[in-house]
Amino acid sequence: MKRNDAKEVFDIPVFNKFFPFLMKRRCDALVYQTITFDMTNAVEFVRRYNKEHPDEGRLKVFSLYVAAMMRLMALRPELNRFIAGSRYWQRNELSVNFIIKESFDDHAPERSDPLVIPHDATLPEVAKLINDKIDEARSEDGDTTADEAIGLFMKFPKWVIKAIVGIAGFLDHHGKAPAILREADGMHTSLYISNLGSIGLMAGPTFHHLYEWGTTSMFQTMGSVNRRVVFDEDGKVTKKYDMTVGVTLDERICDGFYFVKSFMILQDLINHPEKLMERPELPPPLMTKKEYQAKMKAEKKARKLAAKAKANEAPAAPGPQTD
Repeated sequence: MKRNDAKEVFDIPVFNKFFPFLMKRRCDALVYQTITFDMTNAVEFVRRYNKEHPDEGRLKVFSLYVAAMMRLMALRPELNRFIAGSRYWQRNELSVNFIIKESFDDHAPERSDPLVIPHDATLPEVAKLINDKIDEARSEDGDTTADEAIGLFMKFPKWVIKAIVGIAGFLDHHGKAPAILREADGMHTSLYISNLGSIGLMAGPTFHHLYEWGTTSMFQTMGSVNRRVVFDEDGKVTKKYDMTVGVTLDERICDGFYFVKSFMILQDLINHPEKLMERPELPPPLMTKKEYQAKMKAEKKARKLAAKAKANEAPAAPGPQTD
């Protein structure tokens, strides 16, 4: 079985291979986690960067956080996986989707398109992609091509709409949907993120569900960056900044240890944004089926040799004693 957006993962622990049969839907495997990040160094870095690069597009904390998440998913590829057809898949692309509201008005239209990020992208490159996407969305007048297509589609009878959606879902579940569907659909993305802090959410977090439609395995909601005052032992006042993020994850794609360690790495990236200015050393590519089978065969052979060597090293049983 092949997909046009991902490669099948074969190197999966035996117990985990059973998860898609025990938990068939994403809503059966949701895990919710609140994470509060120390954003002090990130805020200071953004201020310093904007001061030193006045001619470039303005860097925002949102762009820095997205760049850190994309770097994390490039370094920790299990976070960029999904389950379809009871199989594990790893995306070919790294992408993020977020809502862009044209203005802070109740009835202002919203735009949403997945943004593909190169695996080795640096912070300035990610920030430019985000700024260009926002400028493009807010400069559009009236309905977009996607809006017009959906409007036309909704004029069909309901039974026709249900039939087409059902066929599209079936094709996507089996990896046969056309690439244009994934490119136009915000639910086919590595990460869906909602910056609720931009509309004034001070506390939280708000948890968002995952959609059965599409392939997204992680949804995040960002609260505001909050300032707090810390007193040290000498009574000196220090300003600190933090941000609470609500994470909804399909627990089938990785175990808890991998997830927790990943977000420890994310905090390190936020603490040291200068790492995002350099290109990363990416992990090796995913093993093919033949490579996985060869690995398993070699491991089985090594276990047999180890067991044989251990048996040969065992001391001989003592013989009968005589007077």
